[in-house]
Amino acid sequence: MTRVPDTGSARPVVVLLRASDPSDPYEAVLEAAGFDVRSRPVLAFSPVAPERLAAALARPEAYAGLVVTSPRAVAAIRGCYPDPGRLPAGWREKPVYAVGPRTAAAVRALGWTPVGEEAGSGAALASIIITAAEHGAEGAARPYLFLCGDRRRDDVPHRLTAAGLAVEECVVYRTHVRAGVKLPPASPGGWLVFFSPSGVETVHPGEVRASGWRVAAIGPTTARALAEAGIPASAVAAEPTPEALRDALQAA
Repeated sequence: MTRVPDTGSARPVVVLLRASDPSDPYEAVLEAAGFDVRSRPVLAFSPVAPERLAAALARPEAYAGLVVTSPRAVAAIRGCYPDPGRLPAGWREKPVYAVGPRTAAAVRALGWTPVGEEAGSGAALASIIITAAEHGAEGAARPYLFLCGDRRRDDVPHRLTAAGLAVEECVVYRTHVRAGVKLPPASPGGWLVFFSPSGVETVHPGEVRASGWRVAAIGPTTARALAEAGIPASAVAAEPTPEALRDALQAA
């Protein structure tokens, strides 16, 4: 259920433009820091071609490694293998690259050890993969299996292919944008936090600028999308973590 911010709250209101997770770490960290946190879903997701993903996952020997940049991509794996213990054992011998703590945590829940959790963006993760390949961490002749959504950014595949590495993309989920999302009334000192470029598309830029809300982005990619839409971000998290978002809001 969507909650509308209480404009009489003594605490600064932070509206997270994303669905709330069970035991949501963003809500917990920001609440502990003195913010009044509300989550408002602006996107929906649906699986794409699970049979194609299942066929790829059945052939770990065909790939140099696995690349995932969102928890939703990892959820697609679990959709094919509800029991992670039945995943082909060969994947345990391959590097599984995951950007950010939420994606890395989802990978660990499958029993794998993620690489690249510290990367704050797809571009940074691609650099980690390229460095590993240059040091012979995996066979350069095999492609990396990149699980992504239908609206993925080009950073990962373009940087890897530019470095001479093969990439096999597998679209595993579709993003549905809820266009024209109405913003709640602004709260004094309050924040709207955007978590993806797709989330930026759900609002009217003019309405955001006129709303009185301050705007924050979970990282530089989302901040760029906001800037392209004519919405200046007053705070940008240094990395996609609850702590980094808290620090950015407090610093602003």
